[in-house]
Amino acid sequence: MLLRVPSSLLLLMGVAALACQCSRALTDPEPSTPTAARRAIDGAVDPELTAALARVLEGTAIPGAVGAIARFDGPTSLGAWGLRKAGGAAPIAATDPVHVGSDTKAMTAVLAARQVDAGHLRWDSTLEEVLPALAARVHEGYRGATLTQFLRHTSGAPANAPNWRAYTDRSLRERRIELAAASLQGAPARAPGTGFLYSNLGYMVAGAMIEAVGDATWEELIVKDVFEPLGIEGASFGVPGTLGEEDAPWGHTVRRGEARPVQIDNDPALGPAGTVHLPVSDWARFVLQFTDGAAAETEDPFLSAASREQLLQVGLEDYAFGWLVTERGWAQGVALTHSGSNTTWFATAWVAPRTDRAFLVAANAAGPGVPGLVDRAIGALIALER
Repeated sequence: MLLRVPSSLLLLMGVAALACQCSRALTDPEPSTPTAARRAIDGAVDPELTAALARVLEGTAIPGAVGAIARFDGPTSLGAWGLRKAGGAAPIAATDPVHVGSDTKAMTAVLAARQVDAGHLRWDSTLEEVLPALAARVHEGYRGATLTQFLRHTSGAPANAPNWRAYTDRSLRERRIELAAASLQGAPARAPGTGFLYSNLGYMVAGAMIEAVGDATWEELIVKDVFEPLGIEGASFGVPGTLGEEDAPWGHTVRRGEARPVQIDNDPALGPAGTVHLPVSDWARFVLQFTDGAAAETEDPFLSAASREQLLQVGLEDYAFGWLVTERGWAQGVALTHSGSNTTWFATAWVAPRTDRAFLVAANAAGPGVPGLVDRAIGALIALER
């Protein structure tokens, strides 16, 4: 069973961690009442799934991991193995929040789709149309770059800002504008639409476009327009848990085969590119929206048929909107995948739309060897479902 995605793209899927001890939440989700068809069955711990994780991860540098087999037409099975913190006593729990890093990008793309469906944005809305004051401050080559190009990594924007921690005296929305203005002074690496360059900065710019039409922060909008409608109540931003406590898993950096526990995350300005944490059962609620079962819903659909089609349109390098699109036999055709890392966590999702299944694994560590181990763990979960 071949699960590998191109190693160059896999490495780019993670966002560079900045030694920033960030608050657990900028906006707390409020309870919601999703439609019955959209309400996922709460996950239950499956000993076989836990055992599968243990077989792959026992004796490795990874302290702990949570996995899930998510089914649109049935319950989500959960498993958890290991510790919240290396050297600690608390076991990691299947209900613990996990940091998904750049897997946040698919969430930002869905938020954009919700704005398109509401008539607030178009997929071809340009930077100049939505943020004219910002467009006047950047290189002219970016002014016609579209929402689609920022979300498919074809805007020509660089991978990251020169200094993500600049402008900390500004509000979060203002910081994103200032970071974009400072980062887009030079000409695009490639003319927008002509080349692929994985860009966390581009996703932040897309987030700023969404903020402009929604008149709120990306964090507030994704809670209101994505998490609440899907019944996701455990999502938040930044470091999971309380700093200094073991009430949630810590992240770890792996060096020379040893895991060093740390509680750091990307700067909050990167939110649209990768700051979400949430329980795996909530993550399952989100990724199941990309299955054929979800697409068949006709009563109060979460996304329009047009937006669903757009989100899965493949651009350059087989990349759609927050997903790498490929094919696998076990998926009976098309499969979607993405990985995320803030350099202290590593999380991978695989979705098989035609079988209405998704497979998720998040490890509370990042470093040499971790992506391959998470990949093997995903394969072990797929084997359980065949």
